[in-house]
Amino acid sequence: MITIRHTHEDGTLIYGTSKGDGVYEIVKKWENGNFKYFPSMARQGRACIGLRNSRDRVADRWAINAAAKALRAAGYEVEVEIDDSHRDRAQVLEDQADRLEDRRDALERKAGRHAGEAAAAHNRAHQISERFAAGQPILVGHHSERGARADRKRMDAAMRKSIDEDNAAQSAAERANAVGRQMRRSATPAVTRRRIERAEAELRQIQKNLEGYERRHLDYGGNPLYVEKHDPAEGDYREMQLARKAQLEDQLEYDRAQLAAAIEAGEYVMWDKGNVHVGDVVHYWGIRARTVVKVNKVTVSVESDYSWPDKVKFTDIRAVECPHGENGPETVATNRPVRKKAPAKPKFEVPALDVEKLQAAGQTLSNMTVGAGREAFVSPSAVVERLVSLADIERAMTVLEPSAGTGNIAAAAVELGAIVDCVEIDNGLVEVLASRVPGANLLYRHDFLETDTSQLGTYDRVVMNPPFSEGRDIAHVIHALQFVKPGGRLVSVMGQGVTTSRTKAATSFRDMVDERGGWFEDLPAGSFAPATTFSTVIVVIPC
Repeated sequence: MITIRHTHEDGTLIYGTSKGDGVYEIVKKWENGNFKYFPSMARQGRACIGLRNSRDRVADRWAINAAAKALRAAGYEVEVEIDDSHRDRAQVLEDQADRLEDRRDALERKAGRHAGEAAAAHNRAHQISERFAAGQPILVGHHSERGARADRKRMDAAMRKSIDEDNAAQSAAERANAVGRQMRRSATPAVTRRRIERAEAELRQIQKNLEGYERRHLDYGGNPLYVEKHDPAEGDYREMQLARKAQLEDQLEYDRAQLAAAIEAGEYVMWDKGNVHVGDVVHYWGIRARTVVKVNKVTVSVESDYSWPDKVKFTDIRAVECPHGENGPETVATNRPVRKKAPAKPKFEVPALDVEKLQAAGQTLSNMTVGAGREAFVSPSAVVERLVSLADIERAMTVLEPSAGTGNIAAAAVELGAIVDCVEIDNGLVEVLASRVPGANLLYRHDFLETDTSQLGTYDRVVMNPPFSEGRDIAHVIHALQFVKPGGRLVSVMGQGVTTSRTKAATSFRDMVDERGGWFEDLPAGSFAPATTFSTVIVVIPC
């Protein structure tokens, strides 16, 4: 048995249905009542198919009857129960406040849940982005290419998720803060008065519908064109009108009592034809002040800056200056807002994620690729920190970074106040370097091994991370020594083989380092992972 039941306390709900029985698929159609599914009620084990905004409303008999007819046509046995007895207005408002409190709590939990998801996704993206944040391009043809591209896709996915979840968290927080705002506003005397006026107008129309009425339509000359006759309401329509009339009368009794209490307490002034006169100055919309030229039934006409007067509703008036008092102009009377009975709940906030740095890591090098033969393994932050520390860079020193790549070392030197020049052969890397390290003065699109001091001059410090394979690191470091001033220092990353290899070049290089009073320092294993697994050292050579 399917039961469609309406009460003012619960609204219109369908009972006796279960998931997959086909009832919802029928009644959700507009022509069959436009019923909705409420997941929150389903989670509570309650009837979860019903009409939206039907609590404390007169039953929508058209929708209820349409749904019952459609279900019966589909072979269901349907029973309709309608109880249009309205509830006490104070009880209605109390229940609304309780539901709003529950909704606010649910939205706060939702915002916190999304904020947690956003933070987790942001952390995942940040961890994956470490290699890209350092400026590491993808090495085409290198064994690391596949992993690098996969990491970039995972980072982009995690970053998008973090942004989406952060947006959802901020939206839920804003909705939580908005809950109850309209209800608090609806309790103010000015809004209560407007609600009373609307209810009185609706009651007059309901009475006309119950008794029947005629409406005359006139032409431009005022002559009758035709008469529109409305018979007294009958059947379900009459029942709906009577139920709504009883509900409005109860609402009016409550609202009038609230407004009267606000007036008696001096929290509201009831502006009308009795206390607003021609010649008074009315303040409205909070800022405007105009002189009254005519008093109407529900509005006053006031002077304007054009040829016709403005009209202001009595309910929009905030204050009146009346010059008609016996002792001169009376004191401005103001509509003071109703006093709050309890402090408002503190604003709920969730921390917003700063995704700009993460986006920069993903976008700056989004299309940056170089050939595997370039060995463009950029220096991670930990390596850069150690290189700069060993170089002992001071403000205003001149520093050269050969084969600068994306400029991690140069950026650290600029931050310390050094005057930095860079040499880089790859055009794509030069563009990235220019955007990431705007403080670098010189960008040579040239092979460092083909440059000399006539092109660059000499420097207080040379700090570098050259290619490692096939002894190229030794060649680059030896070539770079000519650019160091007397008393200066060269600090470079090198392959660990330079300290153990028995080749003539490696042996000769170690001897040269010893003669100059230099030394080697091992870097931790995997310092350049996952781009490369080469074991590396740092060499320091005083000049």
